[in-house]
Amino acid sequence: MSLLPESFREELRKLAFLSTGESSPNPPVSCLITNRDNTKILAQGRTSPTGGPHAERNAYSEFLKNGFSDTPHNLWVTLEPCAHHGKTPPCLDLILEYRPKTLYYGWKDPNPLVKNKNGLEECLRQGIDVIQDPTLQKIAEESLFGFSSRLETQSPSMILKTAVSKEGFFASSDKKRTQLSGKLSSYYTSLLRAKCDAVLVGPGTLFYDIPGLDFRFPKAETSEVRKNLTKEFQETEIIHVREFRENSSGASALLKNVLKFGMDSDIQRIHGVFENAYQPYRVFIIFEEMNITEEFLEKQKRINERVGSQKCVFLIRNTAVLGEKTKEELGKLSERELFFFDSTNLAEETLKILSEIGVNILLVEGGNLLYEKFQSKMKTNDVILKIQTATSIREGIQPKLKTDDSTLLWKSKLEEDIWEAHRCLRDL
Repeated sequence: MSLLPESFREELRKLAFLSTGESSPNPPVSCLITNRDNTKILAQGRTSPTGGPHAERNAYSEFLKNGFSDTPHNLWVTLEPCAHHGKTPPCLDLILEYRPKTLYYGWKDPNPLVKNKNGLEECLRQGIDVIQDPTLQKIAEESLFGFSSRLETQSPSMILKTAVSKEGFFASSDKKRTQLSGKLSSYYTSLLRAKCDAVLVGPGTLFYDIPGLDFRFPKAETSEVRKNLTKEFQETEIIHVREFRENSSGASALLKNVLKFGMDSDIQRIHGVFENAYQPYRVFIIFEEMNITEEFLEKQKRINERVGSQKCVFLIRNTAVLGEKTKEELGKLSERELFFFDSTNLAEETLKILSEIGVNILLVEGGNLLYEKFQSKMKTNDVILKIQTATSIREGIQPKLKTDDSTLLWKSKLEEDIWEAHRCLRDL
């Protein structure tokens, strides 16, 4: 049984949610410092964007700023504190300096650099009680699954997303762009992009849809737009999720938290102000030069200028013949080199490349080539998001995703749309 009050648990969940999507390759850790009775929060922290302080350092910075330097306290953190030098000093040093009465933690850190020095044992030797807390473990399962997957399997966690018409089609037969999801679904799927480190589409989607894949959120200067948006969604602010079987970890839990926190005023404000920090890698599979249009290149150039970064990633089939000018244009859009892959190992090589550049969570948005290739690589914590819409497509293409009642984890109604979360068939 956890000694942490429910309101404190929700604060930890919210902090972890805020760091998800901006902290990678670091894990989105959340941390609280409480009084010794665990009745008052003295300070809190979460993982900063890449290269910044870890959650514990941010919490202790606030702790000192609030004038509590000599105050007896407990430390609650979702991941075992680091004990090695990286871009920041070890959090263990800070903990040993300020000596909480009890260190409560969720997960042991899968990072081999942390395993090389057992900081928890050092805390015990220094007279600090150390307890692995079940509530913190649960929050870690909801937020740290992608980090764990990347370190332990050299592959990010995945969400395979599709939206389908009431007839079950995700695209029309002529492959013309069709808006399927309603306004509420579109709002939440935009937020989902911010929670993923990379968004991936295949060559067909690239050519026919000319996607942006960036994260957009109402800015402060358009607060009236955001106010009206929230007002429109008041009736669905509390979203009821029907459970079909117990599954509160991994990507399924992330989807639930997107729905849970999406209308929270703090979440909206922070994602609006720091929109650029939440931009995912925009990953495009290219089979041949005709996949790349001038409209696409101009669109990606505008996105780069707006967000102030070059987060395009291009994965090109190794047999593709691209002109030098095309390669040069693609290179200008990306902070990364152009990657080439063997089409017989499309999924494996893509996942390996994305893991190496620090992607913890990958959102696969289609089309059928990627659905087929990547579904076979799904792991236990991965999930399929199927959005059933009320839009009609009389003649169309069905997504090649294997979903049925046996794979369904939960579903939630968002106005006229229904979100369904499905697990991998191999888990049955």
